[in-house]
Amino acid sequence: MFSPNVQFLHHLMIQIPTKACASNEALNLVAGVCNPSLFTSFVVVTSAGKRVRRGPTTLKELYSLPPNEKILVSSNELGQPIGPEGQLLAGFLGMLARCGQRVGLHYENWHKVPKILKEELLKFVELRFILEISREFVLKSLGKKWRDYKHDLKKRYFKREVGPQANKDNHPDGTIRWQWEELVDFWYSRKWEDAEKIGHACRMQQKYTHTSGSKSFASQKKEMELSRGEKISRFEFFKATHTKKDGSHVNVETENILEQANEMLGQYEGTNDDAHMVESEILTKVIGKERHGRVRGLGLGPTPKMYYGSSTSKVSTSASNKTGKSDDNFNQELVQRVQQLEQEREQERRDREQERAHNNALVTFLQN
Repeated sequence: MFSPNVQFLHHLMIQIPTKACASNEALNLVAGVCNPSLFTSFVVVTSAGKRVRRGPTTLKELYSLPPNEKILVSSNELGQPIGPEGQLLAGFLGMLARCGQRVGLHYENWHKVPKILKEELLKFVELRFILEISREFVLKSLGKKWRDYKHDLKKRYFKREVGPQANKDNHPDGTIRWQWEELVDFWYSRKWEDAEKIGHACRMQQKYTHTSGSKSFASQKKEMELSRGEKISRFEFFKATHTKKDGSHVNVETENILEQANEMLGQYEGTNDDAHMVESEILTKVIGKERHGRVRGLGLGPTPKMYYGSSTSKVSTSASNKTGKSDDNFNQELVQRVQQLEQEREQERRDREQERAHNNALVTFLQN
């Protein structure tokens, strides 16, 4: 007999694909079917600590591994999962994020998900995986996949103009109804409307987009290094993941960024400056300063402290001076944006009051 958790794992793996899935990839994940050609072999660790290599394993087969075997997930130097085991883990986390029985849609954001629930999610993952990555990374990845799932549901099933009840009635298969209804209510709230405005403003400032598809940056970088037989610099990897296969640029903004960076790199040729630090400073100058505990162009996980080490302040200060921007300027811009949103909100309130007064006057006139 399976334990309750393993029974649920079995149920999670074999559930029928639903219309709540947005892509063929998502359908394959929920159905528990991954492309075996992507996963040539896996490292499995037995309860005795012995490492053995087994053949292709799909998500659907994962639950039926012998109780004494778990998939070993290795990491790169930045703590990101790599290899076929990392891809299998990513698919598993994607399914878990879509399961309302484990983590509901009704939470406003990932920070509102209770810590005790996150701990249960981690324990559930560890039923089938031995992680050489941090538990913090697993939670970050789960949070991103959960947000992406909610975004997909909103894009496919939510239409503001039809009203709350009509949206609630358009309940996607594969979701729990009461969770969907609370999510719809939140999408009509003032808090969500304000968050959408800020998100839209941030997206308008985005100058470039990557071309790596669904494969993680960590896996793609590892594959590039194996094929070339050498380490790939951050700038080389940025170029590879922000240009098309034929070498053309995605847009004018990306082309300008890469041209500026190449020109600056040429100025350092023949110098004794550390190439790692030079490329980091140049990228920081052309794409902007690192923020929110992330290093752009490297994917989920790496932080400035992790990547730069003790040289973080040096790089940040130097790049900040070159770009003419500082944390004070950024904070000032943020304050101005919040003030602008508050003004827009106040104007909307006045417009509603004026419309209400006009309607009341019209009703009074008609009654007389």
